[in-house]
Amino acid sequence: MIGVDGGARAAAPLGLTLHLIIGDFDTLRADEVDAFTAQGVRVARSPHEKDATDTELALLAACDEGASRVEILGALGASGGRSDHSLGTIALLAHPRARAVDCSLLDATSRIRLLTAPVRFASDAAAGAVISLIPWGGGATVSTERLRWPLQREQLHEGSTRGLSNVSLGSPFVEVHDGPLLLSEGPDPVDQMNEK
Repeated sequence: MIGVDGGARAAAPLGLTLHLIIGDFDTLRADEVDAFTAQGVRVARSPHEKDATDTELALLAACDEGASRVEILGALGASGGRSDHSLGTIALLAHPRARAVDCSLLDATSRIRLLTAPVRFASDAAAGAVISLIPWGGGATVSTERLRWPLQREQLHEGSTRGLSNVSLGSPFVEVHDGPLLLSEGPDPVDQMNEK
């Protein structure tokens, strides 16, 4: 388990044990870094001025350590309101090293992964969950099963929102015949309303 800069604070409340923290530590205080070190957590400090985000460096570290699955927790909400970091984190799914592992972004409302053709993906999304299919870096030819509005070898065009806000009928399948596709698996909208 790798903590990324100030995101390392979230580990203990989630019951997660870190073995590495990485970052330039612009959002994690020196005394917090010292506390992690005292707990036996390894520290990988990066320069503040660099050509990669702390999240990218953590992804590469996970791959270097032989991870077969990488879940980037708090990937979109932890950017401090910086849309450039959110977009960059989504773009990490297309990183060549990320494509070699089962990589996904997970936050409080959704899981996002990049599916690259040819692939047939079995989702565990419950009935009622919002499923969005977004072509990434070009169009994608897609078939689906167990979605309210199924697709059968249909082209989703880059820049179109046609694939947004479909609804799972329970454990749907998404098959990408051609092109890359972002798959966003969200919560049941009724569950979200009940939480408010």
